Amino acid sequence: MEELIEKSTIQIKERIEFWFFKYFNKTKTDFNGNEIFTLFELLNAKLQVKLKQRLSLDGNEIPVLVLKISESEFVINTTKKFVQIDSDSCEIINYSEFEWHNGYKSISIINTPTGKVANVKTEGLISDFGLRKRNGKIVYWKIPSGKPGFAFWNVTKKCELIGRKFKITEQKRHHNNT
Repeated sequence: MEELIEKSTIQIKERIEFWFFKYFNKTKTDFNGNEIFTLFELLNAKLQVKLKQRLSLDGNEIPVLVLKISESEFVINTTKKFVQIDSDSCEIINYSEFEWHNGYKSISIINTPTGKVANVKTEGLISDFGLRKRNGKIVYWKIPSGKPGFAFWNVTKKCELIGRKFKITEQKRHHNNT
């Protein structure tokens, strides 16, 4: 069994952000929160509050990335899990359960707004995308096609490292005894 490396929640957040910036070959100042795949902290404050209410965050867990599917649907990467949110439900895959991405279910997307056949590289469409759990089960979530979907795929596939190699340590809180 591999030895776990202790990391704080902040270190995990920084690692996920590092993967994000490296993929895009950009820095934080190149993003404004309006991108389809972006940093959670750059979303407008009202949306952040609304989403945090649905995330079931543990004590020191931090939302890091957000993939916008529609106005009411999101996939959020926290420091511990993937969370798929839609208008009336929420589904969670902890990184400790996550093995790898299986990719898009189909290369072709038939249900396009125009009725024409397109593929997963076409911008602006939505397609089923597989996340494989360690138990072999594949969970399909709808995500954008094109650059945002491929960015999500490439950045977040590394989240299996968090579940497999890192032990998240609690940050010590300092109290004033007065």
